[in-house]
Amino acid sequence: PRSVFLSALSLRDAEPRGGPGSAHLVPSSAMSQREMQPAPSQTYVGEQLVTTHSDHTFHNMRTMHNIPDYFLSSFKFSKLQKAGGKGGRPMAFTDDKRFLIKEITPDDHLSLLLHTPVIFERAAQADSLIAPIFLHFSANGKYYICMRNVLPATNGTIWHKRYDLKGNRDDKLMEDEGDDVVEVHKRCFAIHTCWYGCDTIPLCNTPSRQKYYRGKKHAFSCEFTMTPSQSLRIKDSLVRDADVFARAGTMDYSLIVGIVRQGTTDPVPPPDGLKQFVVNANGWTYIYYLGIIDYLQEWTAVKKIAAVIKAPFAPKPLSTVPPPKYAEQFKDRLCAKFVGDGGATLRI
Repeated sequence: PRSVFLSALSLRDAEPRGGPGSAHLVPSSAMSQREMQPAPSQTYVGEQLVTTHSDHTFHNMRTMHNIPDYFLSSFKFSKLQKAGGKGGRPMAFTDDKRFLIKEITPDDHLSLLLHTPVIFERAAQADSLIAPIFLHFSANGKYYICMRNVLPATNGTIWHKRYDLKGNRDDKLMEDEGDDVVEVHKRCFAIHTCWYGCDTIPLCNTPSRQKYYRGKKHAFSCEFTMTPSQSLRIKDSLVRDADVFARAGTMDYSLIVGIVRQGTTDPVPPPDGLKQFVVNANGWTYIYYLGIIDYLQEWTAVKKIAAVIKAPFAPKPLSTVPPPKYAEQFKDRLCAKFVGDGGATLRI
């Protein structure tokens, strides 16, 4: 139970021990062997000594992906900047753009401690679309994760389309033919862009909101042309991944989809460990990159209250729903987007 787990955390030795990959079990009469959590260890991120969490698991993830334990030795915390969107937590890419370091909330920190075994057993499987986390650590009273950038790190990539998809009305288009689509949210306390219904009244919208709203409508209804075998493979991965999140009791995750469109004779970059799908369709080569992110949010009291507030006004299907319902929406709507077309061919 979560209450027992939190009690165990409070009883745990505060002094970090060991090094990367070490695991120390903390005995407690209130916990079964199954409920015991490894004590923290330490490593360096840049020049700062930080406390790692569950590093026995993340060490194994790093090993699977041929990533050394001290892969963040040159990172600088000063690079962290608040991000856009609703979350707004500070984040930064490494210099090579292959990894993203992100500050997480205390609730997400506890969620990750609790759900690491079940989520990363699935993430370690070759067919999973779950973006792997390679380090979970704390420093200066804050919590962080380092995860794989699910999109290629090549500078100058022009995206045909880039999406953040949840299988509900929070779907969004993030980039269109190399042009960023800035998020402009409806808020009841903002008079000129107040509540959801105002999207039907032109005078209530700024040009940036109109662009964002058009992108959301497109993201919600768009489809992706794949070969039949690619379509089946992606659908199976989406179902298996979402089922894991439903069992873990998390929601609000997203499938990131990045699409590069190029000529049929242009060279295709190597996958570099990413989930890459290449298809020829309609006279073009489309390179798809997929990855599921932001999978730590639990069904908290705050989320339950938000669901009650949104229910009468927000467009359906809602984004704030219990984890089993969220997983069903995610599977049903996103699987329907990946359409197997007999006219599409694999790029050789």
